[in-house]
Amino acid sequence: MDDQLYAEERKQSIVKIVNEKNRMQVAELAELFNVTGSTIRNDLRELENEGLVTRTHGGVIKREFQRSVETIPKNRAFTNEKYRIAEREVRLIEENDILAIDTGTSCRAFAEKLINSPLKHLTILTYDLEIALLISEKTNYQVQVIGGTIRNGYPYVSGSSVALGLAGFSVDKVILGTTSFDKNYGHSTPNYETAEMKKSLTNISRIKIVLCESSKINQRSFKQFAAPDECDYLITDSHITQEQKAELDGLRVNLLIA
Repeated sequence: MDDQLYAEERKQSIVKIVNEKNRMQVAELAELFNVTGSTIRNDLRELENEGLVTRTHGGVIKREFQRSVETIPKNRAFTNEKYRIAEREVRLIEENDILAIDTGTSCRAFAEKLINSPLKHLTILTYDLEIALLISEKTNYQVQVIGGTIRNGYPYVSGSSVALGLAGFSVDKVILGTTSFDKNYGHSTPNYETAEMKKSLTNISRIKIVLCESSKINQRSFKQFAAPDECDYLITDSHITQEQKAELDGLRVNLLIA
């Protein structure tokens, strides 16, 4: 190994090696990268703080899940995977359904696909302002917006008033976005208030559908909003691995791959 590797490159390489081999000793990594054990221990400490590995006595092991954190979006990222997932989700919607739509780019992609569908008579409940405006401008659907305080940097309202306002409704299907999904921890998101609103959505819906890119699987965020098998459908993309599919098959969830 080139002993001139920069620290960040070395740490990225350490994560890759540990994920491949499941565990490594400090002495092995020090020899591999031609650095001191102290340097490796510092690397491992930083990587553990970032939620990328788990340190052990004298070494490091692969972390079963990755830690996901929240950043304020400058531009909302709409990937091909999101749109394929959204197209698959629209096929679950029936004429005259009452839908609750969560916030987030996956849900916005769903809204875009929904307005181009042949469905004519739907009722929409949401706290995402962009989604509400888009649907009301492009369709004749009935749109109900829950009021609250606009969260700075985001296109939706939040706060305890939102969760309380949702409690008075009953819907056929809820479309949820998720920041992270872990087979043991469930669905989670970095923001506490957002998690509480998502939880309120699950409580008022008969059928719960989660839109989840495969890159979000085996991750955990700060606050759980639904248990692993609490939702009825999990829709993901074709990049899901066979190992991930096998783990999800053990849950009482309908897995749909777009």
